[in-house]
This record gives sequence, C-alpha cells and structure tokens, in this order.
Amino acid sequence: MTIQEKLQKIINVKQDLAKDLVLLCKDKKETQKGVYFDGEVEVEPGVFFDTSEGNIFIGEKTRLRAYCVLRGPIIIGKNSKINSFAEITCSRIGDVSFIGGELYQSVVQSYSNKPHPGFVGHSYVGSWVNLGGGTNTATLKNTYGEVKVDGINTGQIQIGSIIGDYVKTAINTSIFPGKIIGPGANLYGTIIDDVPAFTSHVTPSHLYEIPVDISIKTQKAMVKRRDVEFTKEMENEIRELFDKTQQIRDKAKVRKEKLSFMVFGEK
Repeated sequence: MTIQEKLQKIINVKQDLAKDLVLLCKDKKETQKGVYFDGEVEVEPGVFFDTSEGNIFIGEKTRLRAYCVLRGPIIIGKNSKINSFAEITCSRIGDVSFIGGELYQSVVQSYSNKPHPGFVGHSYVGSWVNLGGGTNTATLKNTYGEVKVDGINTGQIQIGSIIGDYVKTAINTSIFPGKIIGPGANLYGTIIDDVPAFTSHVTPSHLYEIPVDISIKTQKAMVKRRDVEFTKEMENEIRELFDKTQQIRDKAKVRKEKLSFMVFGEK
C-alpha cells in the first residue's frame, strides 16, 4: 500500500467503517443497540458502548477489559484485547492486537500493540508495531494550518502519523503531525521529521541504521510472543524491504555505526 493510499485510509476512515459495518453486521446477532459480536466475546464489567455515531463490531475471542469506552463506528478483529480505561473512537483494529489509552479515527493493522496510556489519532499503524507507554501522535499544528504529508498538501488540518510495519517506539515518544515512519524504524524522544525505514531515531541529527539481522532477530522474538511461527517468507520480506529502502537511508545520511545515546549535551 502506498503512502497516498494509507493517507486516504486516515481521511476516509469514518466512511469506510460505515460501509464495511453494513456487511459485517448483516445476519449477526445484535447484543445491544448497534453492537454486534462475531462469536464469543469476553466483556468485563463497566464496558461502555456508544453507538450514537455508528455501529460497533467485535471479532470472536476478543476481550474487552473493565471500564473501557468504545464510541462507534468501530471494527475490532478477533483475538484482540482492549485494555481497561481505553477510549476508542471511530477506528479500525485488526486481529491479535492489544490497545490501551486513547485511539481516535485511526487504523491499526493486525498484530500491533498500543497497550499503554498515550494518544494516537488520525493515524495509520501497520502490522507488528509496538508503541511504548506514553507514545503520542500530534494531529494539529499550533497554527491550525494544513498538514502536509511527504511534502503533499492533504487538505486536512488534522493528520497524525503513518507508521510502517515492524516499528517500535520507546516510552514517551512524541511524533509531530503528518510524519511518515518507515518500516522497521525504532523511535526515541521527539520526532519532528520523517524517519527512514530501519533507522533508530535518537535525535534529528543522530540517525543510526538498524542492521537487517538485528531487525530479523527482533521480529523473531515478537512473533514468538504471539505464538506465530517466524517463516523464511517473513525473513525474506524483511531483507527485501531493507534493500529497497537503502537509498532512502543513504540520502538521509543515516549513520552506519553502532547506536549511541551519548549524544545529548553535544555542542
């Protein structure tokens, strides 16, 4: 999927949800007004469903923990978990994902995690992403001006981030509006520019290439935690993606040296 296609998924999330909900909810049992379950769903006490703006569809074996708030339209896939006190509004979540904090008008693909407090809004999050506690995506410029993505005018004043597959963020990572985070990137601190694929962002002037073998090792560990087999096809996909994005890292002058955090306080 291209950056432009992902951007359209953000902009059109409400319309796309409304269209898909018609098909998903057809012939499914309505557990309460506007709420549909596709099989067994575990609902702990105090879960609040708001269907005033659209229906809510939950996949089988998904667990809704106590006191989370779901405001439709929403689609959540199977075998996912919504953490206590999470607030999810007008969003699509894939299978086997773990969501906490606030998620607003966003798309999160399967096998991705945002389990802790923090705000992700008007964003697209790929698969096998892990967002550390306190990760936030800004969606609005201080000037209330139009947000650009990849130098392109979006016509929107609210756009968050486009986050590629395999991305990991450290605690308290903050991402400026309209930023593109390439696949396999690791983020630390405040992100004011796009980040190339397979790059550790320590500061805007300290970008370090993540060796492909390290990325593969990390992904093997992540899929094991989900009881998924890491296949040769997965490895080949990561290697191919690494090679395809090499020129982007070279252009951004990403350092081919060992990651160092001993950069703060440099003059």
